[in-house]
Amino acid sequence: MEIEAIEVCQVIQDVESQVTLVAGKATLVRVYIKQSSVTAVARLRGEIAVRASETGPATFVPALNELNLDPADTATLPDKREAIEKSLNFRLPENMTRAGDIVIEVNRVTQAGGADQPLTGTRRKPATFVAAPPLRIHCIGLRYRDTRTNTTHSPDAIHFTYLRSFLERAYPVPSVIWSHIVVDADFTAPFNVDTVVQANMQVAAIRSADVSAGVDPRTHYFGLVDDANRANFMRGRAMGIPATPQPDTVASGPCGAGNGFAGDTDASYADWYGAHELGHTFGRFHPGFPVGDQDASDPQFPFANGQLSNADRRFVGYDLGDGALGIPLKALAGPGHHDVMTYADRQWLCSHTFEAIRTRLRAEDEQFAPAMV
Repeated sequence: MEIEAIEVCQVIQDVESQVTLVAGKATLVRVYIKQSSVTAVARLRGEIAVRASETGPATFVPALNELNLDPADTATLPDKREAIEKSLNFRLPENMTRAGDIVIEVNRVTQAGGADQPLTGTRRKPATFVAAPPLRIHCIGLRYRDTRTNTTHSPDAIHFTYLRSFLERAYPVPSVIWSHIVVDADFTAPFNVDTVVQANMQVAAIRSADVSAGVDPRTHYFGLVDDANRANFMRGRAMGIPATPQPDTVASGPCGAGNGFAGDTDASYADWYGAHELGHTFGRFHPGFPVGDQDASDPQFPFANGQLSNADRRFVGYDLGDGALGIPLKALAGPGHHDVMTYADRQWLCSHTFEAIRTRLRAEDEQFAPAMV
C-alpha cells in the first residue's frame, strides 16, 4: 500500500498542514492511499501510532472508518481531500493534542478480514500544537413583545446550543467557556434599523455591570433575538470593529430556523450568523462578497469571492461534527464554501480568519487576564 499523504487538520488546512494546530482542540488525521496500490476493490482499515517524541512510547489509534479503495477510481489528491470517505480517518486522543510536538506514523493498514499490508510512501508526519486561550462567551437572549399581536418572543434553547457548538467546532480555541440567560428587552416589535443598536446598548450595560461585579473581563457578550418565524428579523451588528484588543465590544444578532437561509437547512442559523458578528468584535472586517451586497473592508482577504480557497483547492475546511446535534464529520471544499465574514452561502472559517481571530484572542488573554491575588 503506497501512502500518498498524511494530513493533520482541525478547522481549515492545506495538505502540508501549515495552518496552526490549536492545542486541546479536536483533531483529525487523514491518511490517503493511492488507488494503484490495489488491483481490485479493497476494503481497508488502519491504525496510527502517535508519539510525543521520535523514540517515546506510542499511543495506538484505530481508524474511524473503513476505506474502499478502487483501482478504477480516478480521484486525485485534491479530489480525495474534498471527500471525507476517500481517506482513512483517525481522531487524536485529547492527551495527544497538548501544546508541543508529536510524531504520527501509519502503523498498519489491513484488508478487511486479512493480514497487514506492506507500506511504502509517506508513513510519518510531525505536528506541532500551539497553546491558545478558551473563548469566553456570555449569550443574552432578549425577550421582546410584539405590539401588533401582543405576543412575546424569546430564543429557544436550540439556538443557544447551535451557536455554542459552531464556536467550539469552528473557532481557533480548545474550548468555549459558555453561559447564557434570557432577559426582558428594552425594545418592542415591529423592529426598525435602530433596534440592533438598542439591543447592543442593553447588552453592553449588562456586561459593564457584570464585569464590575467580578466577571472575567475577557468575556465577549452577544445578544440573541428571535425572528418569530421571520416576522421580526433584526439584522445583526457589532458595536464596533476594534483595531486593538477590546473584549468589551459587544454584538447582537437574530436567530431562527435555517429554512435555506444562506444555504442553512438545519434547526438554527444562529450558529454562523453569531460567529460572523462575534468575528467583528475580534477585529474582523468584510471580504466584500457577494459584490454589491457587502462592503469590501478587508483588503487583505486572500481568496476569490470570499471562498475558503482559490481555484488551486489548496485549502479544505473540516467540520469535525457534533453527535448530539446530528452534525457529521465532513470535508468542506474550499471553492464551494465561504468565509464566515461574508454574506455568502455555506459558511465556515478560512485560514485568514482563523489565524486572525487566534492572534486577537491571544492578545486579549495577555492584556485582560484578571490580576493574580
